[in-house]
Amino acid sequence: MSRGFTLLEVVAAAVLLTMIVAAGLPLLRSARVNMQAATASQTDLSELNAAVDDLLRQRPGLIAECLTQPAEHLVEWASGGRAFSAVVRLQPTVLATDGERRTTHTWAVFSAGSGECVRWIPVPTHLLSGGDTP
Repeated sequence: MSRGFTLLEVVAAAVLLTMIVAAGLPLLRSARVNMQAATASQTDLSELNAAVDDLLRQRPGLIAECLTQPAEHLVEWASGGRAFSAVVRLQPTVLATDGERRTTHTWAVFSAGSGECVRWIPVPTHLLSGGDTP
C-alpha cells in the first residue's frame, strides 16, 4: 500500500497555495506603502522637532509674541539650511500654585504641513497680567 501523494492532490495543493498568495499580495503591497509613508512622516517629524528646538533658541521671546495674537501666530525661520513655516497655537495656560515659583506654563502647538510638534513652555506671570512677577 502506497502512502504518497497522487498527482491530483499535488495539483490541488499548488492551486490552493497560488490562490492564497494571490489573495495576500494586495495586503502586502498596501502594508509596504503604509510603512514607507510612516517612515517618511517620522523623518519629517524628527526634522520638525529639531527645527522647533532651534526656533525656541533663536527667538526666546516667541511666546510673548504669540500671547499678543488672538488665536494663531504664523512663524517662519531657518534651521539646518532649510526654511520652515509653522502656525503656533497656545493652549490654555496652567497657573502655578502658591507654593511654586510664580510662573505659568502653556502647551505651544507648532503645526507645519502634516505634522505637529508640541512643547510645554513656561510663561512669566507678568506677560499675562501686565504687572511685575513677584
